[in-house]
Amino acid sequence: MEELDIDLKIPDPLRADWFMVLVDIQADLIYNALMVLTSPLFLIYRSYCRAAAAISAAENTVKRAPSRIKGGTARVVRKTWFGVMGACHVSAIMVVAMIFAVVLGVGIVSLYVEKPVVVRERLFFDYTEDNPSAVFSFDKKKRPFGVPLGHKVHVSLVLWMPESDLNRGIGLFQLKVELLSSKGEIIARSSQPCMLRFRSQPIRLARTFVMSVPLVAGIANEAQTMRIDALMHQEKGTRTKAVRVTLIPRAQTRLLPQLYEAEIVINSKPPWTKRMAYNWKWTLCVWTSMYLFVPILIALLWCFRPFLFPYVASRTVVEDQNTEIRVVQEEVAGRRLRERRNKPRRRNVTTTQEIYIL
Repeated sequence: MEELDIDLKIPDPLRADWFMVLVDIQADLIYNALMVLTSPLFLIYRSYCRAAAAISAAENTVKRAPSRIKGGTARVVRKTWFGVMGACHVSAIMVVAMIFAVVLGVGIVSLYVEKPVVVRERLFFDYTEDNPSAVFSFDKKKRPFGVPLGHKVHVSLVLWMPESDLNRGIGLFQLKVELLSSKGEIIARSSQPCMLRFRSQPIRLARTFVMSVPLVAGIANEAQTMRIDALMHQEKGTRTKAVRVTLIPRAQTRLLPQLYEAEIVINSKPPWTKRMAYNWKWTLCVWTSMYLFVPILIALLWCFRPFLFPYVASRTVVEDQNTEIRVVQEEVAGRRLRERRNKPRRRNVTTTQEIYIL
């Protein structure tokens, strides 16, 4: 009997809040049922609210669009205007630098390049002298000039002589050319015989018959033009200031040729380096200007940047000041940190007692 009593378990008494548990279960069931029934309505309501919010946001966006477009257009116009003005400013600076480089380049090339001397001038012989002479001076021109050093001087004479009986009878005569210095000293001298080209009597008669009408009308004339290469000289230490031309009659005669007109032609030929530079003068000007343009532009930007670009200069100054302030702050912070690290620490010595509890 005792064993049976031990095997039989006494059931636990009922909980005192069993009624409340039943009420909670019923309430949960009712709530879940209501949620299941009303969830479609809530979904429809939430969808409606979202649609209404989207519609209101779209309306606000449409209302704000003109102001945004206006503000964006103003910013675009302002940026475009500043860009165009900046481009014009930079272009003006580059044009000024280019003009300065061109002027400087042309000046440098002009200082190095020597222009060949080309002179063609009339001569007037003084027939009151026994030996008529004519002098051409470089200083008598409106702008005095001379033959540059190292040039080769070619002196030529052009004589326009009538085919008169006197000139045909004279035959040969002597022509002397002298180069004179500023002190009147003779630098170079040349003398050579000259004469009219010979024409026989039948040739003259035939020519007169054929050219009778032009001769009578004054279109043609009975004259010959003689071109004489008189002298060649290279300029050295003593400079040429004048050229003297003298007519000398043939020996044992006093007859001098008759001249309609006489001209002197002076041409100078520079050395090959100067000649090459003169032939390529404009190419040298272009390349010299291009080589000078970059250094001039760099110098302008380096030395006159605050005046050329005041906005950029002020911005750069502000950035430099901010950088200096940051550097100073970092130095101060680093100094304080080092001071804190180097500062000796205070040690608090405390005595501890060990208590043994037995």
